[in-house]
Amino acid sequence: MPSDLFAALAGEVYDLIVSNPPYITDAEYAAMPGEYRHEPKLGLTSGADGCDACLRILRDAPAHLAPHGLLIVEVGEAERALRRLLPGVPLHWIEFSVGPMGVFAIEAEALREHHDRFAAICAARELPH
Repeated sequence: MPSDLFAALAGEVYDLIVSNPPYITDAEYAAMPGEYRHEPKLGLTSGADGCDACLRILRDAPAHLAPHGLLIVEVGEAERALRRLLPGVPLHWIEFSVGPMGVFAIEAEALREHHDRFAAICAARELPH
């Protein structure tokens, strides 16, 4: 079912949500080789720091996660920006055998605990629901 993140999923609840949202910064997109322009910009970019889509997911996921659910998100190079933006939020960065890959997991309970913070950041950025 096509949806802008969770927009078309009203009432749907899951034990696990896995996402690989856009996380390229606007500046990184501008510097990419021309062949990347064949992909829709919307599918690659996520604001000045690459975190906009992830922040929307963090804000809206609690409504779609079971009480003991888990959210896993790949943010690639936006990991550094997200760490700076959300100190103290228990994003558990997954270490792969090849090293860090910008993938974190967070439990539904922690998402609910930090919801007001995510909502405030999204509002300050004027991100849609």
